[in-house]
Amino acid sequence: MKRLLLPILIAAAGAANADSVLLGKTLIGKGASSEQARTAGGEPARLDRIDGDESSPAMEIWTYRLEGRSVTLWLVADKVVKASEERGGAARVDASSGTTRVTGAN
Repeated sequence: MKRLLLPILIAAAGAANADSVLLGKTLIGKGASSEQARTAGGEPARLDRIDGDESSPAMEIWTYRLEGRSVTLWLVADKVVKASEERGGAARVDASSGTTRVTGAN
């Protein structure tokens, strides 16, 4: 059993180190501009705005619903600061922190 688990862990570690997500045919990651994201993916299916205050800047959260997956971009001052992708019932890869978490079916 341990021999089967090692290749799976190695593959998951490679996916967890992703620093961008595929939006359309373009890789979008930390540091990309809002214009680059909009050109790659068009208008997001959902756009949430969080007001800033003295301790944190204003933020926008763009969510794209694509074939069998959801891509979420967090933007501060028109720059992507975090990107993640979630597939129905699969692992969610957080591109900015390099963490992977298994989620249930959507």
